[in-house]
Amino acid sequence: MLFKTISIKDIIVYKLIMISFLFIVKSSIAIEQYTAHGGPVKGLAVSTNAQLMASASFDYSVVIWDLNPIKEKITLIGHDAAVNAVSFSPANDLLVSGGDDNNILLWSLNEIYKVNEEIQPIKLGNHRGKIADLEFSKNGRYLLSASWDGSVGVWDLKERKKIHSLVGHKGPVYSVQYSKDNKYIYSSGYDGEIKLWKAENGEYIRPLIKNGWGISKFEIDEQRNFIAYGSTDGQISINKFDKDEIILNIKEDRVPILSMYYLEKENMISFGNAKGRMIILDTKNWTLVRDFNAVNGPIWDNILFPDDSSLIVAGLDDFLTRWQIFDFPPKFLERPGPARRFNPIKEVSNGEKQFARKCSVCHTLVENGKKRAGPTLYKIFGRKAGTLEGYKYSKALIDSDIIWNEESINRLFDEGPDKVTPGTKMPIQRMKKIQDRQDLVIFLKKATN
Repeated sequence: MLFKTISIKDIIVYKLIMISFLFIVKSSIAIEQYTAHGGPVKGLAVSTNAQLMASASFDYSVVIWDLNPIKEKITLIGHDAAVNAVSFSPANDLLVSGGDDNNILLWSLNEIYKVNEEIQPIKLGNHRGKIADLEFSKNGRYLLSASWDGSVGVWDLKERKKIHSLVGHKGPVYSVQYSKDNKYIYSSGYDGEIKLWKAENGEYIRPLIKNGWGISKFEIDEQRNFIAYGSTDGQISINKFDKDEIILNIKEDRVPILSMYYLEKENMISFGNAKGRMIILDTKNWTLVRDFNAVNGPIWDNILFPDDSSLIVAGLDDFLTRWQIFDFPPKFLERPGPARRFNPIKEVSNGEKQFARKCSVCHTLVENGKKRAGPTLYKIFGRKAGTLEGYKYSKALIDSDIIWNEESINRLFDEGPDKVTPGTKMPIQRMKKIQDRQDLVIFLKKATN
């Protein structure tokens, strides 16, 4: 029986083998960064013609990028919460996005070439929980959506409606995939199973994998006879597709696997974990290609580019990070990593610390603060809620009678936005300690004037 468990010792051996080859590979740029978002980046996708890339962010936006070279093309605004997943249609005429607002939006890619016009999405539908994954069928007629409400949505894009709701997972569904012939649907989730369904009628057939921990991401290649998956306990496993047999198992690191990417023609598959570690495997003989720290913090998504042997990762930073896979040695990152605005390392006041942790991902303090999920807080004291020009507020906040001052800001973090500003986009943030709220107000009064 083919079975391998890779330990730290095995990984060191693989790395030493690779050194002899990698030193003779011509290296180019070791690391690049691309900024267009105002918050952490949670999802990535590449068009099938490799001309466009899309990134989904905590700042509620989707950015479309030109490739060759990489540069920001257009920002799409339509979600009312963090956007988690994006996917291009096979014909590259549509982009779909899904987020924490439970909504699935369709964007016409023909519209992105119109200058100075705001692109309006089509709302395909929604789930009762946030959207975790999206995938088109190979013919582009149907769409799968994985949701934290425990279901998989099957959508007919011609009719623009949901035709099946696959219910059977115990807990959130994390990942979905169509079979290559579009006859079957695969799904994985919190319950640690990869399930098999009939695409025609949504009938549940059987579990393909039963794992003790949740399966966050997976890839199935029926022709090459493997199921590859990463789990929430940090395990990477490669199993036979046609029978219950393990080909490879990596489990020395207990850090959750958050992302995967499969390059079929190039025989490479990549895994990113919650601490910034990237593992790339050769799918021909299941040997290690690379193992290194790409970012500090979670890798929510990653993409391999075959033409120039590069890797792009998305995580806590506002920017995308690009690595040349075969540059060796890479610029290894030290822990705990650089300071971020929401996790400052230097000594700051308690009020500034609370702002960094609770507010800075969504808001700036400067007059021209852009590209964040929320409006700038510049001169917020005395301002009526929902009135800052240039920001798209929810109707609930526009219709409110709140004036932002010491009392209302304190109440916002005491009772929570769901009580003080019900129906708004604001994520639920609370501060239990009175002193923390008072210190935040003192800091904001000084910093926003």
